[in-house]
Amino acid sequence: MALKVSGGGGGAEPAMSTARIVDVRDRYEIDSGKPLPEFDSQPAVAYSCSHKRDSKRSLYALVCDPKLPPRFDVVSVLRRIDHRNLIRALDWDVVDWPPEGRRCPVVILERPVGKRVMASLETMTAPMQEERVTRHFIEPICQILREMHALGTHHRMIRPDNLFWMNDEQREILIGECFSAPAGVTSPIVYETLECSLASAAGRGEGGPENDLYAVGVTILALLTGQSPLIGKSDDEIIRLKLNVGSYAAMVQNHRVSLTMMEPLRGLLNDHPDERWTVEELSLWLNGRRLSPKQQAMPTKGSRALTIAGMDLTTSREIAHVMHRNWDQAIVLVNSGALDTWLRRSLGEDDRVEAVNLAKSIGNDNQDRLVARVLIALDPDGPIRLRDFSATLEGISSLIGAFADDAQARQLFGQVVSFGLVNFWLDQQRGMEPSHIRQMNRLDKVKPILNQTGLGFGMERVVYEMNGGLPCLSPLFERDFVATIEHLMPALERLCASDDRPQRLIDRHIAAFLGTNFKRAIGGELRDIDRAADEEEGRIAQVRILSNLQDALHRNVTFPHLCAFSAALLEPAVERFHSRERRKSVRSRLRKVAKSGRLKDLLDIIDDTQEVSKDQTAFDKACMDYAKSTRDLINLMHDINNKGRLAEELGGQLAGAAALLGCVATVALAGFATFF
Repeated sequence: MALKVSGGGGGAEPAMSTARIVDVRDRYEIDSGKPLPEFDSQPAVAYSCSHKRDSKRSLYALVCDPKLPPRFDVVSVLRRIDHRNLIRALDWDVVDWPPEGRRCPVVILERPVGKRVMASLETMTAPMQEERVTRHFIEPICQILREMHALGTHHRMIRPDNLFWMNDEQREILIGECFSAPAGVTSPIVYETLECSLASAAGRGEGGPENDLYAVGVTILALLTGQSPLIGKSDDEIIRLKLNVGSYAAMVQNHRVSLTMMEPLRGLLNDHPDERWTVEELSLWLNGRRLSPKQQAMPTKGSRALTIAGMDLTTSREIAHVMHRNWDQAIVLVNSGALDTWLRRSLGEDDRVEAVNLAKSIGNDNQDRLVARVLIALDPDGPIRLRDFSATLEGISSLIGAFADDAQARQLFGQVVSFGLVNFWLDQQRGMEPSHIRQMNRLDKVKPILNQTGLGFGMERVVYEMNGGLPCLSPLFERDFVATIEHLMPALERLCASDDRPQRLIDRHIAAFLGTNFKRAIGGELRDIDRAADEEEGRIAQVRILSNLQDALHRNVTFPHLCAFSAALLEPAVERFHSRERRKSVRSRLRKVAKSGRLKDLLDIIDDTQEVSKDQTAFDKACMDYAKSTRDLINLMHDINNKGRLAEELGGQLAGAAALLGCVATVALAGFATFF
């Protein structure tokens, strides 16, 4: 699963502004014809920006990649931090972006006067004196991180090419932005902790304070030496160096570092998170207290190497890394007993031997599950790995969010859950961290959802439940960007105004997005849609959900195009009325109220229970009248078709009646004669 950075997508274009000037919240103007490449933050691209009411303010805009959603929640947090050495983010929005022919997220920032401290991580610059590094970088970053971490957020983009000089005199450093892409996704491996380096870019997760402090240590070294550490080496070479000698030794190598700076570097680049310096310890060092960081304990090396894929390996962590990269060979290695032999005879670590035996105790019915458990046993501090899946515990959420529509990623995630790899990973940890508990609660919540196939559930729902800030990934919004639930209705309005109108208003992604973010109960409507999406019941349910959304979030906003489309969508539901006159009246009223832009008005007509009840009552009465008339007509036709037999029956009846009358008359006359 390779993470691809893309700025556009296919599909029909929504209505777009063709002007160069793009308005943002009626406060800022972005000039799409004036890029500022010196402020790019890949994959985000910088453009000139101005404030409508204060033209003297120096600003720029970052247009972010819709495929790598920005951390908008971090923008809100950073606006609460007022520090002169932090580039300020003023606002964000989603706008029509002419160069891409689609809607893109943008962030407005204050523009630094000076250039980048390091133009790129591939270039070299003059080494910076220790005193300047301490005063211009370590002191401000320490204060900024203390405030950020206290607010529950983390930078995750600390590196020398994301630092700017405050002015041309190069007297102060500005810390760059940290929200244009998901946490850790764009960071080079050298600036990521060992655990995150072993995971895929999308599977590193939000991280914690320890990730920021590690990056601070690498950046200090880069500023002191004038170059990014391990420049020119491949990612795999960097990882193997870290695994073999530790991050500090791998990066410092032959660079001359004074005893004064060696202290924070050893503390910040310690590969054991529990032993890595905290912000408080870095602050104590700044105040003159010498802490003598612990010497990092290196992993035990075997007395002889284990050869995998042509490489001689001597530590269990390195073996786990190479086995993951060569999965099919790993299966053979586990089943042949070669790994067990090396662990017992060469490594001599009873804990590792016991852990691997426990991993293999499930049997070998499923080879992938077996190897995944063995990798955890060999490297319990590493990520959870299963073929192309590699993520830290927190990174599981971000990984499945980045590959939500990738069939292979979905399958691997399902296997990670069903194989119980998370629980086995937790069993191998030395202790339970608060972040572990939070992630386990997320996973426990989505487990019953994963196997439900109904609309609003399944993998789509899991993706949004595990990634709170994820935009709606519906194919309907291929050229739009629905950052929050508040953006959903306006996006549907634009879609219905375009030439590429949808067949339905609620698909699986929209249903899952609503199920996660909309607080009102919509389960009944989703079941109606799932059962009969194209029938009248399902059509009404779609409009009812959006009507509730409009009532809850856009009470004073109208959506005429969406309303007109919904009226057409509800057209077949008019046939639920039996009366021809009533159907004609309902159809006419629907077309009329569609112009109001309020979906509730449509439902008041098409789903009026009293009107439906009256129509049904009249229909039932008409059916009874029709049945009675039909019976009478049948009887009449029967009589007409049997006139001869009817005449005989009638003649016999008349003759009988006449004879009876004659007898009665005779008796009456006889009695009368006798009386007189």
